[in-house]
Amino acid sequence: MTLRTSTPEIEGIYQGSKYLKHHVLCDVSELNCLFSVLQSFEIYPLTGINDGLPIEKERFLQEYGTWIEELKQGRVPTDSSLRKVLACAFSAESDALWKQLVPKERYLIKMAKPCVQVQAHFFTYSPIDGVFRPMTMGQASIFWGLQFSFPQIYQDPKSMEFFEIDESPNAELFQKIKQWTRDMTRATPFVVEGKRVNVPIRLGKNCFSWIHNHPQLIEQKIGVYAC
Repeated sequence: MTLRTSTPEIEGIYQGSKYLKHHVLCDVSELNCLFSVLQSFEIYPLTGINDGLPIEKERFLQEYGTWIEELKQGRVPTDSSLRKVLACAFSAESDALWKQLVPKERYLIKMAKPCVQVQAHFFTYSPIDGVFRPMTMGQASIFWGLQFSFPQIYQDPKSMEFFEIDESPNAELFQKIKQWTRDMTRATPFVVEGKRVNVPIRLGKNCFSWIHNHPQLIEQKIGVYAC
């Protein structure tokens, strides 16, 4: 789909709230399975200046696959690699996004309606209170795949009215992600100080055979119960 070129004066500022979120570390074959389930959708970057075109799904899968291969080899993906697709939007609606022209014929991608927002996901574990906290950054943060999020309420950027999101192509997209998460991943059974703790942060079923190689888990003495 081709995004329209517009301006903030015309489009207004989109805002969403009450986000539902799924945090998932899966392998590339499991992510490819998700893409097959989602079928007709496009991926657009939400950070940085770009050419205004969608990110090819094959490129996204290839980039994600390099992250997983790094983990399998006991290495943390580089920050520069993660930033290539650090934040993006999955959308099945052509009018949910627009592009703003900036100098040198480049663009910023903006949202006009709710999209599935996708980010590189990190979590932290606090030995003080024994709590795993998703989507937290810091020196002790642990890379853990992707976060998929979608709002339950949004404010129309033109009318300024608030709407609850019941049905839309992008809401359906998120529901498919939710079902895929249930089918292809599990709540992660972490092991800390000899105790098993099931955490809503999800792990792909194909990842249990190699997750013990994750260098940040090793560094913080966090295991995953292999069943």
